[in-house]
Amino acid sequence: MTLGARLASLARLTLQDPQQAARVLLAEGVPLKARSAGLLLVAILSALLASLQVGGREGLDPFSALMLASPIRAAVFQWLFLAVTVVLVHRVGRAFGGHGRFADALLVVVWLQLVMLGFQVLQMVILPLSPNFAGLIGLVIFGLYLWLLTVFIAELHGFASRGIVFLVMVLTAIAAGFLLAVVLILFLGPEALMPNV
Repeated sequence: MTLGARLASLARLTLQDPQQAARVLLAEGVPLKARSAGLLLVAILSALLASLQVGGREGLDPFSALMLASPIRAAVFQWLFLAVTVVLVHRVGRAFGGHGRFADALLVVVWLQLVMLGFQVLQMVILPLSPNFAGLIGLVIFGLYLWLLTVFIAELHGFASRGIVFLVMVLTAIAAGFLLAVVLILFLGPEALMPNV
């Protein structure tokens, strides 16, 4: 089986049975260098798609406008966001008694981001045809990502309760978002969080 066929098969399994997909993924034995390169690759691809999707759209808040001003800058911000996600998935999980390794947290984040890129392309195709429907798809994609991440984290760390995993994940995201907002206000001023009108 070719690499492309294996990835496609794992992507289907991820959507059909995410718990089993997590087990298969974690058993793959992907080298750490490949996982690190994968993080960089999905960050670049995600940034390029986001830049194309937003284009020259007006009404963005100053931070988003700064982040998407160039594909390279967008890729750097996206890589930082994903890297922080990896650290949080690993460290918060271990703080609650999980046994997942950092390298496996890295693999999980890279894989789920790769799967989400496919949906991002779908949203881009639909956007010119029906912006409202594309927006609805965006909400569905976000919900799907939260569900998949919950299942993969539970499998990564050996947690039995997905509900608790989801709750801790949401609380961690809120705390991280609050910290980011404080940093943005300190460096860019309160206007950083306000859309340009």
